[in-house]
Amino acid sequence: MAHCIFATLQKEVKAKILSKRILSHIWSEFAQYTVEYIRRDGRVEHQIREMHDTGDGAAILLYDLRYQKIVLIKQYRLAAMINEKSDGILYEVCAGLVENNDPKATIIKEVKEETGFLIEEPLYLFSAFATPGAKTEKIHFFTAKVDLDQTIEGGGGMEAEQEDIEVVIMPFDEAWEKLKEGSIRDLKTITLLLHARMEIFAQSST
Repeated sequence: MAHCIFATLQKEVKAKILSKRILSHIWSEFAQYTVEYIRRDGRVEHQIREMHDTGDGAAILLYDLRYQKIVLIKQYRLAAMINEKSDGILYEVCAGLVENNDPKATIIKEVKEETGFLIEEPLYLFSAFATPGAKTEKIHFFTAKVDLDQTIEGGGGMEAEQEDIEVVIMPFDEAWEKLKEGSIRDLKTITLLLHARMEIFAQSST
């Protein structure tokens, strides 16, 4: 009997979008969807979900193994200010919204605009959904080596986009401690630091 119940619950989940209503489309799309959802036990239900579509993102960790250091940025985020009732300043990796469906070209451009560093061949790692319960966004993750001795020009973000970015170069071990103590709270940054801990700085980290 138990085997039969288990087999029933393993039926394929199916979903179909019945309708979409745009709630806002000022900077990005915010819409309400009605979905017909067939549960694993065969029951059919209608679900109403609100989804925010800002497009996909790209994020990158810049590092220099010679100095055991990484490049982060600090900037104001309204979401952090509202949630934490704080100044809203977060440590982050360089990132941006994907343009022209080209994550690689986007992240090269974002690195130049935000940090002033020039990179040519960022290493693609993986892609993952950021907040699939509320956003369609998928983030494409990269790493790239930089030369901290090189002369950089620009950085700080685009004033036309109201960006005000501080470039922060710190030892990886310091960043790891900030992650553990809760000073680094941005998920894409934590994801890339975890990768770096396992793959890039694995031999030197304690």
